[in-house]
Amino acid sequence: MLDFKALGDVFKSHSSFAIFSHANADGDTIGSALGLGLSLKKMGKTVIYIVPEPLPLKFNFLKDYEFINKEKDSLRNAEVAVLLDAAGTSRIDELEKELSHFKITVNIDHHPTNGHFATYNYIESDAPSTTSILLKFFESEGFPIDENISNAFFAGLITDTGSFHYSNATKEAFDIGSKLVYYGARPGLIGRMIYEQETLACLKLLGVALTRLTVTDQIAYSYLLRNDFIENNASDEDSEGIVDNIRKLKQGKIFVFFKEINGEYIKVSLRGKEEANVKQIAEKFGGGGHVLASGCTIKLPINEAISEVLKVANESLIA
Repeated sequence: MLDFKALGDVFKSHSSFAIFSHANADGDTIGSALGLGLSLKKMGKTVIYIVPEPLPLKFNFLKDYEFINKEKDSLRNAEVAVLLDAAGTSRIDELEKELSHFKITVNIDHHPTNGHFATYNYIESDAPSTTSILLKFFESEGFPIDENISNAFFAGLITDTGSFHYSNATKEAFDIGSKLVYYGARPGLIGRMIYEQETLACLKLLGVALTRLTVTDQIAYSYLLRNDFIENNASDEDSEGIVDNIRKLKQGKIFVFFKEINGEYIKVSLRGKEEANVKQIAEKFGGGGHVLASGCTIKLPINEAISEVLKVANESLIA
């Protein structure tokens, strides 16, 4: 396996980087990209940030957020493409085709389903977040770390660990968090900006989803239609986090949220408790993720998508 020194040599021996985040960007992929980019800039490197649209506005308080997707025209001028927190190249959507223009690619991730698709791959599947890997890498290889970088990394850590209450909130996660605070991260500010800035449309969508919440045996699920977004003047980002609210239900082991993207596709978010393995469910439909948090996209009408996913979910509980 690639070690930190070899990985460090890749970054130190090149001068320009295109840093890619995955689609439906979360705190870990955004925090990883901005933290890495800020550090590389301090080393005199040129950095371009690429994130599939739409961008999650809740992270716009992080340093360099305003430069995301601002230099797409210069993308192919970069020497190295870096993919962060992405188990496969398909996770960057239509930008996947851009990777063929790079002779050197770097893949840093913590998903167990990662396909080791790059020239250089560093995968640590038991890491609480990709930002936690990057912090250890920075410390090992002497990369610059400051308050802005620490804030970006802390944003990734708290979102991927559910504010330190998911099963990946290990001793390592708390150790990483403590180090980031030492380096200047501001947990109060970060938590407030991520969790206490919801729009009225977001709360209205949550209300719609909760009124449709259905519980069958050990499975709880809900859904939103495109009409729900139109009627509430809501964006796709306004529905982020609904599955985690469903997961708060005391009863149940598997929690599913279905979102109609358009007339053809349904985005499915899955969460699990106890021994449930929602990653296996997502993989049945071409998706993936973690054992207790995964997702997939299905090309079916909403009713058929719900029926098919619930069938597989029920089978997973029996197995």
